[in-house]
Amino acid sequence: MAYVLIVVSWLGGVVNGAAISTQEFTSAERCEAVRLALIEDAKARNFDDTLKTFCMQK
Repeated sequence: MAYVLIVVSWLGGVVNGAAISTQEFTSAERCEAVRLALIEDAKARNFDDTLKTFCMQK
């Protein structure tokens, strides 16, 4: 079963609106691990309020 990580970020400046990216994983555990790593990185950079992440079964 495949899982898709969807990342929605709101950017300022030149880009107005949301930027959406996706990445596919072969397991829910791997998708969740990457999702949590992205959140931790965003928190470290004080961007956690501009980032939403979701792991969904494909």
